Amino acid sequence: MRRSSGAALALAGLLALGACGSSDDGAGSATAKSSDKSSETSAAASTQAKGESVDAGDVATRMVAAMQKAGSGTMSMDTGGEKATGDFTYVDGKLQQHTTVPVEGSEMEIISVGDFVYLKGLPGQAKPWVKIDPSGDDPVSQMFKGIAEGGISDPTKMAENLKGTQAKVTSTDGGNTTYEFTVDPAKALGDAAAPTPSPSASTPPLSMTYVLDGQDRPVTISTSVSGQAITVTYSDWGKKVDISAPPADQVGPMSFPSST
Repeated sequence: MRRSSGAALALAGLLALGACGSSDDGAGSATAKSSDKSSETSAAASTQAKGESVDAGDVATRMVAAMQKAGSGTMSMDTGGEKATGDFTYVDGKLQQHTTVPVEGSEMEIISVGDFVYLKGLPGQAKPWVKIDPSGDDPVSQMFKGIAEGGISDPTKMAENLKGTQAKVTSTDGGNTTYEFTVDPAKALGDAAAPTPSPSASTPPLSMTYVLDGQDRPVTISTSVSGQAITVTYSDWGKKVDISAPPADQVGPMSFPSST
């Protein structure tokens, strides 16, 4: 059960990191605005001291702009027993990603290119790869649509969601700055936040830690809730990354189990 929950947490985390990408035609404009914001705030960031309170949305905006400026890199995700790895790149302001996730002794691959997501390793499929269209009306497509509209898959929108949340500078060491904050999932994730079982039920807050380098690029991003944690480590900034859709003859629609 521990391995199963870890794999599920890893998959959820990967989706949250951008498996759908932004489908906004104004992505280039958004990138420029984000870069401008980063330039405006970089001087302030360099003078932040341990114990200082800052706006988490501003921190996230600087981070997104720095990632887009770097263009590409490598990530690994640790869920406390299982590790997912992958490469990512920004193309015209859209985040594209190829990730491998361990699942019950096997592997699942996730590719996000343009407006589509491709999954490999799902049982019971006619083709090795399954194509997911977030605009579809099946349950899986609707799940991806909720993630996209919630803003998790669009880092710029995620940064906007964090506006007004106070983060504390807990360390400035070796050129890296550590920011810690807690936030209500409904605020951070928007429409993608899981609904509570009843109106009176409360959702545990997310505890988040950003460690950014001297150029505001993430070194690690850690998220924990209800005793479960995800830590994503970034490296190889600017490395050559080529991510493309799987060959067409290897891709098919998702097959759902028969109800009979």
